[in-house]
Amino acid sequence: MRSVISAHRCPNCEIREPLCFCAMIPRLELQTRVIILMHTCEEVLTTNTARLAAKALTNSELRIHGRRDDRMSLTGLVQPGRPSFLLYPSSRALELTPEFVSQLPGPVNLIVPDASWRQTKKFVRREPRLVGIPHVRLPPGPPSEYRLRAQRDDQNLCTLEAIARAIGILESRTAQAGLETLLRVLVERTLWARGMLAAGRCTTAGIPPEAFC
Repeated sequence: MRSVISAHRCPNCEIREPLCFCAMIPRLELQTRVIILMHTCEEVLTTNTARLAAKALTNSELRIHGRRDDRMSLTGLVQPGRPSFLLYPSSRALELTPEFVSQLPGPVNLIVPDASWRQTKKFVRREPRLVGIPHVRLPPGPPSEYRLRAQRDDQNLCTLEAIARAIGILESRTAQAGLETLLRVLVERTLWARGMLAAGRCTTAGIPPEAFC
């Protein structure tokens, strides 16, 4: 990973050290295998949520694409005996529903792009190894809770939210809730640090006393 973390930030959760929430990152052992394909532009962003998803999901991996000097390996992207799906809302994407999942022969490989919409669209179109992998999309749901970057539409989800909702349909609502709680902690503490949210409104885990020093 090429992100440059400030000396004042936790090297793991990447927030300012007094606000560290590493102890709240769950370790979720699921059958669903999640492969996150992160664009290199996301590596330096402390507001990136894909890294948190990879830390929380034991059966996951994170690969970087877009580096000029280090082409991403797609070896093992799909596995024999497992259905593979690309979480990408193209015009041909199938809606991920409990009924759809009930017809699958077993646990899946869920491939998740992590980039801007423009970068993702270009990557999916140009990467030969993704050709032929069926696309799936999430059903309509609540507005995004991710408030750390400007979004054109409140239905646009950050990567952690998208993975959480997909996991909730594929396998475990409990795991979904754990990932969504993790996102709320990140959002609330980051907004508080930016002076954009009062401490009393940080209801998920609150602000640690040492952060006020």
